[in-house]
Amino acid sequence: MNIETLMIRNPPILSKEDRLGLAFKKINEGGIGRIIIANEKIEGLLTTRDLLSTVESYCKDNCSQGDLYRISTTPVIDYMTPNPVTVYNTTDEFTALNIMVTRNFGSLPVVDINDKPVGIITEREFLLLYKDLDEIFPVKVFMSTKVRTIYKDVRLDQAVRLMLRRGFRRLPVINDDNKVVGIITVVNAIRQLAKAVDKLDPDYFYNKAVKDVMVTNLVTIDELASVNRAAAEMIVKRIGSLLILNKDNTIKGIITERDLLIALHHILVMEKFKEKL
Repeated sequence: MNIETLMIRNPPILSKEDRLGLAFKKINEGGIGRIIIANEKIEGLLTTRDLLSTVESYCKDNCSQGDLYRISTTPVIDYMTPNPVTVYNTTDEFTALNIMVTRNFGSLPVVDINDKPVGIITEREFLLLYKDLDEIFPVKVFMSTKVRTIYKDVRLDQAVRLMLRRGFRRLPVINDDNKVVGIITVVNAIRQLAKAVDKLDPDYFYNKAVKDVMVTNLVTIDELASVNRAAAEMIVKRIGSLLILNKDNTIKGIITERDLLIALHHILVMEKFKEKL
């Protein structure tokens, strides 16, 4: 099958002349954490991480209305990743998957024969491929056990800076007893920053603690469950990770969409090797 069967059609698109204020609105409406920057052809890609990085550029410990106005009126071109790698809609699924894994991409814009954008493929769409695969590996083989957590009373902007600097998309949240009480993601953070930019009110972002915006409805999985089941859980619940907890609710591990993408690549490579035997 080619990538067209999996891709998200009609992804959010802006031109490089558009302003970040509009990008904040689009990225929340699209629900995929990415905006393609294009006129006739793709010129860039803007992600939640790119938008959150405006905090580091314009605001340090605090942010004024003036800072938020400057963010909202900044051209998209200043923060987009230029000339992103793309794939054609006729590209086969394994080739696209291989690019995603080996080059550590979280998404790939999809173009037609005329190089016009027609879709985008993210890690989550690839998880659909698990439904046709045998259950070979348990979660514990691919989960991360060295998990960085964050205390519930830490300021939201500090949590964002930590995620940006360490390359994290989410952080389990703990209380005074090191028990997991929630999880905070870049999606939670971008929603608050988008409100602040839209209303030119820093309090929507800078007057918030992690506990004010974290998700408290934790979705967990047993480490012995199959990666196939983990993929199904993420697809159905539209989440990007599952927590593995100890009996006392302390963190034992986490498995993310990225981990499952790597597992999927491993399984498909194994299958291709067997076919050659």
